[in-house]
Amino acid sequence: MKNKYLILTMFIISLTFIGCEKKNNNPEATITFNAEKAKMNNGSGFIDVDGSVEANDTKKIFVDKKLKVKEVLVQEGDFVEKGQLLMTFDETERNNIKRNLEKEKINLSKLKRNYTVEKELNKIGGSSINSVKELSEEIRTSEITIEFYSEDLEKTAEKIESPVSGTVTTLYAQENYSVNTDEPLLELADLSDIKIILEVPEYEVRDIELNQKLIIKPEVFEKKISYPGVITKISRVSQVSKTTSENVLEVEVKPTEKIPHIVPGFKVSSRIYLGKEEPGIVIPSTALLFENDEYFVYKCDETGKISKIVVQFKDMKGDKVIITNGLAIGELFLLNPKESLKSGDIITFNVLNNEETPKRKGVKPQ
Repeated sequence: MKNKYLILTMFIISLTFIGCEKKNNNPEATITFNAEKAKMNNGSGFIDVDGSVEANDTKKIFVDKKLKVKEVLVQEGDFVEKGQLLMTFDETERNNIKRNLEKEKINLSKLKRNYTVEKELNKIGGSSINSVKELSEEIRTSEITIEFYSEDLEKTAEKIESPVSGTVTTLYAQENYSVNTDEPLLELADLSDIKIILEVPEYEVRDIELNQKLIIKPEVFEKKISYPGVITKISRVSQVSKTTSENVLEVEVKPTEKIPHIVPGFKVSSRIYLGKEEPGIVIPSTALLFENDEYFVYKCDETGKISKIVVQFKDMKGDKVIITNGLAIGELFLLNPKESLKSGDIITFNVLNNEETPKRKGVKPQ
């Protein structure tokens, strides 16, 4: 009896081992591959890049004299109308200047009366010509003093009103804040005139040019709504990306339609179209494999069985290729094949459409 149980146990272990060995013969069986149905596209290559919204016109508000802020009436992020009161200043110094100015005006009036009397006395010999000249000089000195006080009063701001309608993007001043004339009190962004700044990697800039068309996908709409735009400026100075460590050029973009609900600082992504549109079956170049001087893709049937198909293609900008022979419209092909695959393997796969392909580069859909 024991021998029978032993034989049965060994038989089960053998079957388990054989099953495991078969599974190990296809290590890709546990990987889920992405597949796409080949279809005719009428598009051009493109690249996807990220960027942010900036105001095209930012006003920095300064004052000409060191003052003490009395009250700040706005906060960062507030929208203000042109002419709206933003802040006020302590009036002590301004009042002192006003008093000095008034005193000097009274002194000037007195000097002018004395001058008139002195001139008349000089005519009848009751005063010297030097006395008349001295009074004339005192009058001019008083006039200069009044000009100085008037200019000083003009520089001594009583309040700050908004020069434009816009949003307070940066606020430096606070109540009881002593103003530094070399630094702005606040910054205002004119939201009616915005621009998009994109970061284009250095290996992509050769395909970028002025007046190139693109689409803008604001993060505020979760990239589900697109707006047209055009490249208006390309920087000639490379810098390190604000979000990655790679070298980039900043590319300035002007939306050709008004984009609602966006303000400076918001993030956007953009798809820049490259080159002339050309019809054909367009696939990512990453779907291609190379062996024995031939390029091929893996075609997949509905059961997950794959087969190797040799193809001919033509390069496109943006890491896409146009298949000229070997792949037919409607056939499924793997987007992320591995060199370890071989014809006849059974794989697990997900079918994606062109918009869901998880690649940075692609083609403009028809």
